[in-house]
Amino acid sequence: MWNKSVVTLLLLVVLASCSTKKKMSKVESKPEVVETISKEDSKNAVVQKFLLSNLDFTTFSGKAKSKIDLGKSSYDVTANIRIEKDKKIWISITALLGIEIGRVLITPDSVQILNKFQGEYIAKPFSYLYQYASEDLTFSNVQDLFLANFSTNLLNTTDFEVDQTSIPIQLRGQKNALTYLYLVNQQNRLDSFRLEQPEKGQKLEASYADYSNGGGQLFPMGLELLISGGDMNIKANFNYSRISFNEAIEMPFTISNKYKVIN
Repeated sequence: MWNKSVVTLLLLVVLASCSTKKKMSKVESKPEVVETISKEDSKNAVVQKFLLSNLDFTTFSGKAKSKIDLGKSSYDVTANIRIEKDKKIWISITALLGIEIGRVLITPDSVQILNKFQGEYIAKPFSYLYQYASEDLTFSNVQDLFLANFSTNLLNTTDFEVDQTSIPIQLRGQKNALTYLYLVNQQNRLDSFRLEQPEKGQKLEASYADYSNGGGQLFPMGLELLISGGDMNIKANFNYSRISFNEAIEMPFTISNKYKVIN
């Protein structure tokens, strides 16, 4: 069951994930070459083609207007998201009138939450999330969710099946306690992703849409995210107004003495 601190984390973290049908300005770039999947491809060959379709980047930055439904409550916020590949995920949340209410900084080793609205600071090791998810969850899984990428650690196993006859293509499997399902479009990018831990009754579903070519990357401009576990259900829709790749970014995260440290 999600407790209050995890709900807070989810509300902040999922804001990084995307949008609902907002068109980007056109970006001139070379057409992307997509290696198509044939019915004769082996499972491992299919997986390699999927992994090659993942976004190739060093940094990502985006701004999204977001709506989150938590039970009977609904929240409209703006999220600024910055990612340094395989190192840091930084999120700043603002409410009405551009007032910043919180920041999140996630690394492979830690999760930090700065709740400016309530004057609180939470710092935990990344393993803190294992109380609410499988130990197979990694920083890369979180990063991949934000960018609609396939997760190498989930596909680095023989315990999966590929249905190449369906449209979209279906790839389902299991990684220890986690089960997953990828639905893949004709560009070898994700239509949707589902991750479950049946023993805990927890599930995350992400539906991607409106892929656009931004900064030379085929990026989903639409996402609906559903998170459920115990008596907690979260629905989130997101709308990017700006994204960029491979530009210099800053991730300020300063803790002053006025914040109460929450253990």
